[in-house]
Amino acid sequence: MDLPSGYTADSEIDNEGMDPVWLQLAAIIVARIDAGRYPAGRAIPSLNQLVQEFGVARGTIVKATNYLGEIGRVRAVHGRGVFVLPQD
Repeated sequence: MDLPSGYTADSEIDNEGMDPVWLQLAAIIVARIDAGRYPAGRAIPSLNQLVQEFGVARGTIVKATNYLGEIGRVRAVHGRGVFVLPQD
């Protein structure tokens, strides 16, 4: 599944939109990575911080970050966080 287009670093979750919420969230995180808000080698905000910011369930955050791991944008480090991977 490809990331939907049209999401920016400042986009908000659209609960009424066509795209699943977890996929919207993944697209927003990628937009923030691409904009340099989440630099390579650094952790994205914690699960709890993202839950508060976006007002979604923990499982939604986990699904989005797991997907980003599958496509090579982030890597989860147990007990440390989810880190942005450098892109060649």
